[in-house]
Amino acid sequence: MCDSATPTLLSEVDADKKAIADLKTQLSNQSGARAEITKAKINELKTIIKAENTMKASLARARGSFLKTLETAIDATNPLTLLSLNRDQLVDFILKGGMGIAVDDFINQADKITQSVNKTMRTIQPNLGITSTIQNELDIMQAAAVEGVFDDVILPTITAGVRDALTAISVDVPVSSAMSALALKMEKAQGRQLTEINTKLSMYGRSVTAAVAEDAGIKYYLYTGPIDGLTRKFCLPLVDKVVSDSQMRRLNNRQGLSVKTAGGGYNCRHSWSPVTEGFIKAAQLDKATTKDISNANKGARK
Repeated sequence: MCDSATPTLLSEVDADKKAIADLKTQLSNQSGARAEITKAKINELKTIIKAENTMKASLARARGSFLKTLETAIDATNPLTLLSLNRDQLVDFILKGGMGIAVDDFINQADKITQSVNKTMRTIQPNLGITSTIQNELDIMQAAAVEGVFDDVILPTITAGVRDALTAISVDVPVSSAMSALALKMEKAQGRQLTEINTKLSMYGRSVTAAVAEDAGIKYYLYTGPIDGLTRKFCLPLVDKVVSDSQMRRLNNRQGLSVKTAGGGYNCRHSWSPVTEGFIKAAQLDKATTKDISNANKGARK
């Protein structure tokens, strides 16, 4: 699946089922090494989908916990005292007050994705995997993913909403009204937040793959994933094709995101599998042509 960049939360479950079903159909027509990659990719996709579902529930739980904490704090002190907190102090209050639950869960899910990708690498080649050097890189990537989701998307919305609520309460707006408005604002922001979370989790998984491939000196990637009615025109010419590093650099998904770590872009369910020349021959894989690369780039513009 490669949905549009716009959040489509109502169709997520059906789209996920469709993606898994399509991959299973592909698997039924494969054998040997090619089939082993598809099996591993199905399990990897299931891990990512489960991570996304976990984060949806986690975000709701964290939001509820924080709103209770904030209401208790307002009852215990003057709203102006809370309003006087600087940005760092307010962020710390928000995290310790409940939103830290979502941060911890995001890290846990990223770790599970790392383990799943590592299993896929072992399927492709037994000596492929995460070394201590790669783990250091992944720690940095994981921290960047956390910052990209929480520092750049989730926390700014919450801090602005909290300040608005405290300001309203300080001028005699009923606490219940101000808190309801804040809760509604946070709930409305969930769509974009989940899109960012899902995209960052998928990008992180592809980053793990890229780090392992680079460490092993592998220059070829098989583009795997569903081919269905939701597949982007960017992805269609590439699915089940082997793309070289140099070809990858010429690809542009037109969403301002790295093709190596984001595939077709937001909500993309396709992924890269590093493959050696020997594996390409053994599995009888097709290499992408110059025309395939051109068609993908043209598709991204539509």
